[in-house]
Amino acid sequence: MPSGNTEESPVAGILSGLDKTVRVLDALADKSRLQILDCIRNGATNPGEMSNRLKRHRSTIEKHLRILLKANIVEKVPSLRSGGQLSVRYEIRENVRNSLAIILDQCKTFEL
Repeated sequence: MPSGNTEESPVAGILSGLDKTVRVLDALADKSRLQILDCIRNGATNPGEMSNRLKRHRSTIEKHLRILLKANIVEKVPSLRSGGQLSVRYEIRENVRNSLAIILDQCKTFEL
């Protein structure tokens, strides 16, 4: 019988953390998404720029950006173009930036 206690059990907390880890690692385990993150790190912050740099359809870029957004790796940032038109650009979340750099650097040292 439910006791009305809303506290999360330690096991549920661990599983919740594992679910988050799986979501992030799944998002990073795709070459296209890593290329998109590289574009963002190098200044291409909107889907149109990324599409041009990577020679891919904009819809494909946007699909991958949605996955990165859901994993909380990137965030949408509104900005104004020179003509005063509103646009959206993407940034790697501040709390992810350093961890991502470490992960990518460490992966380069793996022997296959």
